[in-house]
Amino acid sequence: MRRLPSNSGFAPAATGVSQPAVALSRQILNRRIFYSTFGIPTVAAFSIFVGSAARAIPVLLAVPIQRDLSWAESDITGPIAISIAISAVGAPVAVRGLARVSARSLLFLSLVVLAMSLALSSLATSPWHLLLFWGVGIGLSGSLSTAILAVIIGLRGCAGHCGAALGLFSSTQFLGTAAGLLLASRLAEAFGWRAVLSAAAATTLIAALAVLLVLDARDGRASPQASATGRATFPRVTARKGSIWIFAAIFFICGASTTGLIDSRLGILCMSNGLGLSSSADVLAIIAVSGGIGSAASGLLADRYSARMLLTVYFGARGIALLWLPFTSLSLIELSRFGAFYGLDAALTFPALAKLFSRNLHQQDIGRTISWMMVAHIAGAAITSAWVGFLGTANYAISFAVVGFMCLLAVGLVRISGD
Repeated sequence: MRRLPSNSGFAPAATGVSQPAVALSRQILNRRIFYSTFGIPTVAAFSIFVGSAARAIPVLLAVPIQRDLSWAESDITGPIAISIAISAVGAPVAVRGLARVSARSLLFLSLVVLAMSLALSSLATSPWHLLLFWGVGIGLSGSLSTAILAVIIGLRGCAGHCGAALGLFSSTQFLGTAAGLLLASRLAEAFGWRAVLSAAAATTLIAALAVLLVLDARDGRASPQASATGRATFPRVTARKGSIWIFAAIFFICGASTTGLIDSRLGILCMSNGLGLSSSADVLAIIAVSGGIGSAASGLLADRYSARMLLTVYFGARGIALLWLPFTSLSLIELSRFGAFYGLDAALTFPALAKLFSRNLHQQDIGRTISWMMVAHIAGAAITSAWVGFLGTANYAISFAVVGFMCLLAVGLVRISGD
């Protein structure tokens, strides 16, 4: 058989695709690979960094706003507790919405709602303004971001075997929180709290625009089949594995001892004991930076050692630290020392918890069921924040003691949860 010459044009005629079209398709493919490898993770990390920084600002500015407007303490602490509660209630609704919209849409909506809430908070003149903008707006934004974190864990499969990747991803949140606290405290002292809220709103809008331009509309979208599987999965897992309620209790205690007691209240405690705005922000930033280091370290540890053993150490050390702090003088040095240790310990928990929990689930179950565990986490934070605010700063020793004993209870729950 006579071989056709290479320039006969046989191949293009048979396939119906010209050489320029093939080159263009390769260029588009390479561009998609580039965006998937570099662009999407970078923009996602940037948006999470900015969102975490912006959400940390209200906790820091609570006392300056209270003093500037001569409000009661409950007028400031109430919206913070409501914000956490709305995050818990809205998270499962947002997760169900992933069956119809993409993670890009939820992330964009979360950042826009956060930006609007911060911008409108800068105009606050009455307590109900913060109740609406902080309590509802920032709470709703937090629930959307919780859903996004859950779907990333589920669709990327990080919970079962990628502790290091999950740890590095979580560290972005901590570093964003530290940056937001340090910048906000300095800007507030120079320009006032209203200017800080306005600047944070503008930066958040920039992050939302980056999400809209770079992320693909199909990224992270759950299929209807997966959604149907997820709806039926949670009751089936509950019936098959009673320890799911043990995990829910562990996540509840984890949220109570981190977001509920420390993240939302420690800044107020620092300023109530005579520390200035910058010093209080430094203590909170130390917690966040230690959390970033601990989150990355925990991912590596979770890939190498028993998750149950790690969680026993983490919760035991956390409980002892909480029981120890009320017996100190609450000076800047001792609060900083506590913050460095506690931030490290608190960040160590989540990769090990996700890894331990995911061992009982199929891959398609992880994202949706962990989202329910995160609801338990936020519920613990909301309830703790509410009753600690009700007791007031004069009874912080009681609050720390109760949550400390809860952490010791979590040690026992971890030991009976299985591995």
